[in-house]
Amino acid sequence: MIQYCGVDFKNPMVIASSPLTSKIEHLVDAEKAGAAAVSTKLTFIKQPFYGKLRMHTYLKNGSIICYDRRNDLDESLKLIDEAKKRTSLKLFANITHDGTDLDGWRLLAQKHEEAGVDLIEANMVCPNVGLSTKNIQGSDAISAHEHGGAVTGQNPERIADIVKVLKDSVKIPVVVKLTPNVADIGVTAKAAEAAGADGVCVAGAQSSLPLVDIYNQGKPQYHLLNGVAHGSLGGPATKLMGFSLVANIAKKAGLPIVGGGGLETWQDSIMMMMWGAQLVTVCTAAMWYGWENISKQVEGMEKYLEKMGYTDYSQITGQSLQYLRSSKDLDAINGWAAVEEEKCIGCGKCEKPAHCNAVTMVNKKAIIDPVKCLGCGICEALCPTKAITMQMA
Repeated sequence: MIQYCGVDFKNPMVIASSPLTSKIEHLVDAEKAGAAAVSTKLTFIKQPFYGKLRMHTYLKNGSIICYDRRNDLDESLKLIDEAKKRTSLKLFANITHDGTDLDGWRLLAQKHEEAGVDLIEANMVCPNVGLSTKNIQGSDAISAHEHGGAVTGQNPERIADIVKVLKDSVKIPVVVKLTPNVADIGVTAKAAEAAGADGVCVAGAQSSLPLVDIYNQGKPQYHLLNGVAHGSLGGPATKLMGFSLVANIAKKAGLPIVGGGGLETWQDSIMMMMWGAQLVTVCTAAMWYGWENISKQVEGMEKYLEKMGYTDYSQITGQSLQYLRSSKDLDAINGWAAVEEEKCIGCGKCEKPAHCNAVTMVNKKAIIDPVKCLGCGICEALCPTKAITMQMA
């Protein structure tokens, strides 16, 4: 059991707002897989356009969604009603309003609260809601007067205005889903906190474009789509950025965090919590590998707690933050790479790094000169047999 914004969750696993949370059948499957909560599909009062799911998938790296079907308010309320009847999931209502007025936010929040959701998740993240081609090119660059999706999430004053309206409109917790497309997410998180937000969520969504066919006039590698828009990045490529975003917020704001971005294993999820998240959120891994991935993550996290002697997830949240400091406060520890000769197979991969002249191959074995070793650790990562380790002087 873990508590977030005063709401009890059976474990930290939240399925992110996505195609995975657009239908009641998916929500039922999410609960069967062990998830504690879902964030329902992004909802407008009436969505500005009706798309169909199209993705660019780059396995082992990431995926981009730039075009998808969202929910209108009536569709979302029906989904919530069905979820309350058929599951015991905790429900985040993922909402956004792309108009300049604040009444739309109020209406969406109040209607979802009446429907029985547990938390409001104000979506200020989607790069393809607001960060359209028109808005990011030339003389039409983003201004403080534009609204919607990630544009809202880049404006601390706008974030504060929306949060104040939401907090004044509902009694349930208000969580702000922040865009990573900012200079310092700590600033926008603090704006949400100062306005009264109960929590924040960060999960991938860096504005991204796909690979292109260099032999076909640079045609983007999207299937069944007549062009391309800036889309939301998910998958492994976002994991390390996710750690940084969560840690930044944890250091600068006092809000509890739902952290995600490229979490594919239970170890990934534990690490995200150690960087400061109270809950974790997953999307791409389940879309690529199925609900089995969620089951494995939940089971792995529970076994980890038991093995390590922890009685509560709160005991691991933020453990890694003690090591986070300014670059000027870091000191390099003297050391070098060492080779365990019997494990070395003489593949020569450790000799390849262009910046290094510390490694030589002698009789098909790697030899590392400690004096020349820079301590970068790349050879350790490259070694296929784990014959190389970094050692302190």
